Amino acid sequence: MRFIASIVAASLVAASAQAGLVNPLIPSWSGGSNTQFAQWDSFSQPSGGANAPDTAGSSPFSLMNFAPGAFITGTGNMYSINSALYLMIMGGTLGNGASPTQVVMNVATAGSLLNTSGVRLSLFDNTGNSMQLAPSISQLRYDAPAQPQGSIQTWAFTWNTSFVPFQATGFRVEFGASAPSMSLDAVRLDLQYAPAPGALALLAISAFTVSRRRR
Repeated sequence: MRFIASIVAASLVAASAQAGLVNPLIPSWSGGSNTQFAQWDSFSQPSGGANAPDTAGSSPFSLMNFAPGAFITGTGNMYSINSALYLMIMGGTLGNGASPTQVVMNVATAGSLLNTSGVRLSLFDNTGNSMQLAPSISQLRYDAPAQPQGSIQTWAFTWNTSFVPFQATGFRVEFGASAPSMSLDAVRLDLQYAPAPGALALLAISAFTVSRRRR
């Protein structure tokens, strides 16, 4: 039985290793001012340890799996045969004191499907305020059969968070597998923030000055 499970795992990992994020939703504002992003294309810590992003320019966020029995494959995927992966991304907001206005997460998996109904974003500050949000939009960006079972998929989740009534110091994104035998291939997280009040004031002054010169 263990030998059969190893064959299944090897087949799923080989399929997902060729996929990565396929047709991901990369927002037009990604990489601009007042934004953060992080991307994981391979993993090193299977259970309980923090996985740092491995893409240049990423913010220092951490991705962790809290389900037991997971392991890292030879291609850097995170996989569990006997338990459903339970994953969390954690980090500080821009300047550790700002609420994002929009958040986008892309997730690539193979084998068992992602539990899309369980994806949640939490924002919180240092004074006890917190808010948990389901995605505003969930999109299946890519879907193909995986051998010997399941699917190779890329999902994109978008949150509109412009209405959050406090300045968040940190965030947490929770997601996971719907069943055992899901291979986590890649993850990308993008956050956009409104310009700081001082920046908005400077823009207003600049616009007023240009208007007076034209007159």
